[in-house]
Amino acid sequence: MNQEIQQKDQIIVQIHQPKNHPWTEIQMAHEPTTHQKNKEFKEKYLSSCFDETYNLSDQEIKEWWNLRVELYSLYSHEDENCVKRIKGLWYLLTETELQEIRNQKWTEFGFQQADPTTDFRGGGVQSLDDITNFVSEYKDTLVKEMCKPQNDFYFAASSINVTFFIKRYFHLQEQLDKRDIKEIADRVALKNFCRFLVKEENFWKKLHQLILTDLFNEWVALKKRRPETTIMDYGPVLERIKHKTKRTFSSRLFGNVKQLIEFYQSQ
Repeated sequence: MNQEIQQKDQIIVQIHQPKNHPWTEIQMAHEPTTHQKNKEFKEKYLSSCFDETYNLSDQEIKEWWNLRVELYSLYSHEDENCVKRIKGLWYLLTETELQEIRNQKWTEFGFQQADPTTDFRGGGVQSLDDITNFVSEYKDTLVKEMCKPQNDFYFAASSINVTFFIKRYFHLQEQLDKRDIKEIADRVALKNFCRFLVKEENFWKKLHQLILTDLFNEWVALKKRRPETTIMDYGPVLERIKHKTKRTFSSRLFGNVKQLIEFYQSQ
């Protein structure tokens, strides 16, 4: 997921340098345990009667674990790469140099506080990269609309919410257990996700952009239908988008990402 983003005379380099992670090579050679435990009765005991199971291939396992290791990195002011990332995002948004990380203007772009890094606790460094990727592609179109005060849409916070949802739903959050079973992807959904990690370049980025854009469109549509809409209505809209994503990935195995997106948009 390393990449370069060209912005005028600057190049923002996103280099994932995960810290030492807690997983052994033996663990990383197998499916995530949460996926193994998600088997339903018919797949567990009647798999010989069907042509297809939802076991992950070796390549899918490898791609999932590669992503899991990348997502292990947390934001830190002491990490030079993290500081470069936040300064790069500021430059993309304002075309000026960031002198101090703490700046009240961050809130104009949908961060909750003048110090934007406090928002990255749930999504880690990936949540910062996702915002940067989105701004680099949609700065003069969607981002401008999302940041208009009259839309009451917290762009950065919404992007981070989407990142955290993708991370948790596809079993990538730290310390998942039985209590999370209803919130994480079933066997079909995780199989779909891992297949596209293998087949589709930058699939995480495309999925994040799809969900965030849909979240904004749903929010704007609600405000048009109900002018009295307030930020208190944001939670239910976000939940509807999450359920829409879950229904899509759980419906069936898709042959290509175009089919998946078409199904998603048809709901």
